[in-house]
Amino acid sequence: MITLLLWFLLVLLDPFQCVDIVSVVLNIAQQEHTIRSEGLEVCFVQLRAYREQVNLDHTMGSILQGLGSNYPITIAQQTRPVLMYGVRDATLVLMDATGHGSKFPSTLATHRLDTHECYRKSAKFIVIVDTACNRTELTSFFHRHGVLNYVAIPLEPPEPNSAKPFVQELYTANPFTNEWHLFNGRDHNRSSTARYYPNKLANIHGYELLAFGLYEFPYIFEVTGNHTAGLLMELLHNLIVRKLNGTVRMVRSERTPPLPGRTEFDLTFAYTSFRAHYMHDVSLKERGGYCVLCPFHTERDFLRHLLKPFSFGIWAVLGALLVGCRLLGHLFPALFERNLLEQIFFTAGASHRQPFPTRIVSFSAAVLIFFLSEAYNAKIVSLMSDSKYFDRPESVRELIESDLKVAIPGVRASLLAESLPGKLVSRRRAEALYRERGPLLFNEYCTVMYCYLAYLQTSVGRNLHGFQQYVLPDMVSEQLRTLQLATHSPFYDTFAEYYERYFQSGIWMYRLEYMNRKLVREMRSLGSRLEEVVFHFEDLVCVWVLIVVGWVLSTVGFVAELLWVWLEHRYGGYLWQRSNRLFRKSRI
Repeated sequence: MITLLLWFLLVLLDPFQCVDIVSVVLNIAQQEHTIRSEGLEVCFVQLRAYREQVNLDHTMGSILQGLGSNYPITIAQQTRPVLMYGVRDATLVLMDATGHGSKFPSTLATHRLDTHECYRKSAKFIVIVDTACNRTELTSFFHRHGVLNYVAIPLEPPEPNSAKPFVQELYTANPFTNEWHLFNGRDHNRSSTARYYPNKLANIHGYELLAFGLYEFPYIFEVTGNHTAGLLMELLHNLIVRKLNGTVRMVRSERTPPLPGRTEFDLTFAYTSFRAHYMHDVSLKERGGYCVLCPFHTERDFLRHLLKPFSFGIWAVLGALLVGCRLLGHLFPALFERNLLEQIFFTAGASHRQPFPTRIVSFSAAVLIFFLSEAYNAKIVSLMSDSKYFDRPESVRELIESDLKVAIPGVRASLLAESLPGKLVSRRRAEALYRERGPLLFNEYCTVMYCYLAYLQTSVGRNLHGFQQYVLPDMVSEQLRTLQLATHSPFYDTFAEYYERYFQSGIWMYRLEYMNRKLVREMRSLGSRLEEVVFHFEDLVCVWVLIVVGWVLSTVGFVAELLWVWLEHRYGGYLWQRSNRLFRKSRI
């Protein structure tokens, strides 16, 4: 009898131990409001038609009235598409999915969550469903849409004119561990509502994050063994592998099919596409873009200097010296018995004791000739050591004003037409030139490529095809490098926050500068190995020209000497007598 009485009392008191749905929702909202410095905004999503009256309408009205009296609330009418920047994101979403029985309204809910009306993926979701609702279908839906912070509250519609329904149980699920979190409504406490939203990203249990990106040093590049490395891979390894206990796989082809159960890559780098909702993009702090790579000509321009070594003033001085020496010989035969120029240039023999005026003039002329010859020799040496390059453009503006053209084979460069007006070769013409000349095309034409590839190519120096290129300092097209996560990615907020902290700590810039310095060192060592030959034939072309010219002049002089000797032997007596007569007449 006593046992039955106790059982009867427990049955009577059981409703008083439970909490009603209004208190649960308001307690969750209050707890969320205290932990967010920016305050709380609520979004209400109705997944059934408003004209369908159910017994929970009075309960939902009480919930909305309680939320609306304390926090700004938005009711998602879904009468028109709303852009992602149109309204502010709500941090708490109340979703009414009652009235559908055992079937969760996935189609309607998908349309609501895909259009991003007033909420974001990291918002706290409170989903009110019928008691008979399929739990597996509900959790699979939220997993597909990347919503992890949700709690489902199953309610049995009460009878008309009855009390408010009480919460018997709350539940949520972890898609990475397939673990269910069940909460008894009797244990509800307004100060412990955070346990309804466990951190499901604390351990993702080997979840494979499939990433796709355009390889760009130092962010993504390939190393030996088909392994992918780079600054971005280090960031993903630290976050996904070490912190979240997942795995990362980077692919190069955009045609790689996504993993089962996914419609797109989890992360893409430098391949951002615009979305009307859930852009989920993270812009890197540093900028990148395209640079112009032009041929670097190193031919020496020495013939002009050899044929015209001095200016007009110096030539006037030499002419005055020649005329002056000849006049001194004719005007003062006693002081200048021999030709002064022969004594200076050819060391013609002269008596040892010369008059003082003769020595002064000879010394002055010898000093002048000495400095002129040294200046000429210095010019020759400079032509041998320093390259006199052709005039080359040093900016995009100078390139536009120059005669150089830009050829980009296999690429539609219509976006660069405005930056390089009148300089782009048509795509068909560029491809024809490349088929005809191959890489030697770029010894005549400039091209455009990623800046890191351009600097990588120029750091080697003279390439395997025998020519060298240089990079214009300013970019022809500047752009931000971006990382974009999947539309329904649960990692966006975690990734954005981690990247910001990673950058603010200085690790990102430290590793970036380290990899750039390492690349420069490796390229310098590679360039030194490729440039084992110190001197080339073209480096001493001016010397060869001088030698050949000397040989030609010597040959001409030698042939003239031989001709003179042959004439003397054949007409020796006649020429000797005639020369003696002319000499006597000149003495008289």
